Amino acid sequence: MSNPEPEVPDLRSLLAEASRPSASCTVPLKQGLVERIQDAEAEMSQIADDAPSRRMGVGSPLREKAREIEAMRAEAEASSLTFHFEAPTEDAIEAARKGMNGRDDEREYDLRLTAATCTKVVGPDGVEYPTRMEWSDFRDLREKLGEPIYLATIKATSDRVFRREWSVPFSSAASHILGTVK
Repeated sequence: MSNPEPEVPDLRSLLAEASRPSASCTVPLKQGLVERIQDAEAEMSQIADDAPSRRMGVGSPLREKAREIEAMRAEAEASSLTFHFEAPTEDAIEAARKGMNGRDDEREYDLRLTAATCTKVVGPDGVEYPTRMEWSDFRDLREKLGEPIYLATIKATSDRVFRREWSVPFSSAASHILGTVK
């Protein structure tokens, strides 16, 4: 009995499956609602502490405050955009550099690189916006959202794919499920 030779993998077909790193982040544009929601939650807590017993059929101030909070959350969610980023090609990096026209402005160059990594923007309704974001759009967004929010969301996600941080996510839940099903 002869042993069949092991199948030799096709390296080219394996290489064809390669893709650049990508990541997404969702950012509510109406950041001012965050403080209003926090204030309303504090009011709701105070209402719960101070609420006297009530009669049946009378509207609950606690329930009304909860509805108000949920309406603000829905408004914030409706203002959310999801930014999809993909590691840029060398051509895109070169185009960002050329766009600087020899100027030495680190912040503008950084915004140009962020725009180069942004491949699409999707609204809360799942509709993709056809207009590609320019570096000036990211500049304006940074100004409107504020530096801390911009850096923690959009910039952090763009940087992750720009640095090409390759990793394979580990799912302990999936591993647990697969480990117990035998």
